[in-house]
Amino acid sequence: MENIKILLEEYQSLAGNTDARSEERKKEIIAKLEKMDKDAVAEVAKPFVEENVTRLESEMKALRSQIDVEVYKLLPISYIAKTYFNKSASWLLQRLNGYQVRGKIYTLNQEQKGIFNQAVKEISNRISALQLA
Repeated sequence: MENIKILLEEYQSLAGNTDARSEERKKEIIAKLEKMDKDAVAEVAKPFVEENVTRLESEMKALRSQIDVEVYKLLPISYIAKTYFNKSASWLLQRLNGYQVRGKIYTLNQEQKGIFNQAVKEISNRISALQLA
């Protein structure tokens, strides 16, 4: 049981990472879990998953409360996604809104939140400096 918990905790620490090394390790962890007793894995995983779902829901509520609906409409999502993340607007919207994709809920990790905040600050500064002559 302890092994299962350790593997799940390691997987959780890698969950927001998309680099090749992290992806490979996540696959290894899943392969190990699949070889273990399914009932034992389910017993340990259920509270683990429930705790993470609760945490993600809380994070999403916090994100949504920070971004007022009117301000949200002003954000150039497509520009931020392409310029700062080199991703599509739908990718960024999935993470801002906590949409479920392929059975997994995606949110911004800490590094991505920092990039997003920096993008908003830079855009704000550029807009505030804009004046018509």
